[in-house]
Amino acid sequence: MSDDEWLFFEPFLHAQGPKSGRPPSNHRLTLDGIFWIARTGAPWRDLPNYFGKWSSVYRQFRRWTLLGVWDVLLDALNDAKAVPDTVQMIDSTIIRAHHQAAGAKGGLKRGSRPFKRWLYVQNTPSNKCRRLANSSEISEGQTSDYKGYAPLMEWGGPDAKVLLADKGYDANSIRDDMEKRGGYAMIPMRKNRKEITPVDDFVYGLRNQVERCFNKLKNARRVATRYDKTMLSFLGFVQVTSIRVWVKYFVNRT
Repeated sequence: MSDDEWLFFEPFLHAQGPKSGRPPSNHRLTLDGIFWIARTGAPWRDLPNYFGKWSSVYRQFRRWTLLGVWDVLLDALNDAKAVPDTVQMIDSTIIRAHHQAAGAKGGLKRGSRPFKRWLYVQNTPSNKCRRLANSSEISEGQTSDYKGYAPLMEWGGPDAKVLLADKGYDANSIRDDMEKRGGYAMIPMRKNRKEITPVDDFVYGLRNQVERCFNKLKNARRVATRYDKTMLSFLGFVQVTSIRVWVKYFVNRT
């Protein structure tokens, strides 16, 4: 990562508490190692020695993931309010689970179905980077789309004035919730509705940004395919990749 990117990460990763143990090692190099794993999709044991012992980098990744460091970083980026939050969008995609992801206690079983990744995305005015993920969730592949709405909306950031989603999210509960939040759910209605409310084609056309966000995140091969045995580790890589996109957006703006 560049020096400008590290300026954002450093205060969060070097924070020390009264029982932090030994002083922190080179967290910048460790984070670069995590980025390398996320981008290449390589096994941890194939991490180049340049980044240090693979087991040390892996343990630090798990430590930061369990402590919720990635959640804190995403909250900080969202709370900065440097990006307009008027139009936001939600969607899900199916992710293939590699056979190596099976076997962990309480995790995937061999031959299990694919699973879903949900994204809550906001549109930005920049043509260079118009897809920033506010939050993400993971679920079993057979989960209905609208059931992913509530967990994503708990992210705690600013509410959208307009929420874009496809017909899979056409539910009265979602529309009512958006109204309580002071926003409007622009979701095409199913044909079996007695009364059809039309959508604005120009505004709804922005929804393709969530699809592009999925594609951008899938450039990280560790995100495109699940290799991790635990759901939390995989979600950690999704968050790490999302944060990297956010930080690059801010660096490019300055």
